[in-house]
Amino acid sequence: MRSALALVLLLASASGHAQDGPPVDLTGVWSTNSLDTLGNPAWDLEGLLSCRCAIETYDYLRELLGDPANDHLSAEDLIRLTEEHTLQVVRDRLSEFGREYASSFDLADDPAIQCERFGAFRTIVHSDPIVFEMHDDRIVIKGEDLTVDRTVYMDGRGHPEGATRSIGGHSIGWWEGETLVIETVNLTANLMDDQLAIHNSDQARGVERYSLGADGNVLHMDFTMYDPVMLTSPLIISRPRVLTPDVELDRAPCEVISGQF
Repeated sequence: MRSALALVLLLASASGHAQDGPPVDLTGVWSTNSLDTLGNPAWDLEGLLSCRCAIETYDYLRELLGDPANDHLSAEDLIRLTEEHTLQVVRDRLSEFGREYASSFDLADDPAIQCERFGAFRTIVHSDPIVFEMHDDRIVIKGEDLTVDRTVYMDGRGHPEGATRSIGGHSIGWWEGETLVIETVNLTANLMDDQLAIHNSDQARGVERYSLGADGNVLHMDFTMYDPVMLTSPLIISRPRVLTPDVELDRAPCEVISGQF
């Protein structure tokens, strides 16, 4: 009888710790604000004006929108002001080496011009649609353009020690409540964003946090870049996306996009 009771308790305990799947299903295509998605009813005004901006810039945007004295500002004015604000946040956050590196950057030197694939950080903040594929032990995230396909391991493993660095790095993820958290390390030095003229060193670490809005149609993303070489303190870039099931990723090769055959 005691053996049978112990077996029942053991099975009940195992059942209590078993995971039926992720607490949130992010399967699908998620798009940023663009001409193709401006009519999506999931957007609010802040979402329509969103950008790959520093998290401080969204506080600034809310201040602009909440002040009646700014009612005369057009959408173009607000976009310009938020972009300028983020550029200043980035400049203030760069280390001396990061500023020197950024000041010497020329858009003509963008590796993408030579069809070199984006690094992980540039892939994360890129504006084109992305798709989440949910699996039991991993999440696959794919994008358009020259973004890298990313595999996020969700099976409890850590990062490998002494691993070879790569443009995509190594990503592991976990759930904090209903928020998906992804950590990426083991990266090669690369361009993080062309418009912000910011690069990441091979000492950088990135943390993404994804959470759904109340209706399940808006995906909020905060990306924190830790880089002791390029930054004096962590930089957080935020950007929301909306669920767009009618969108298919355009996965054309770079040579087709650029006309280089």
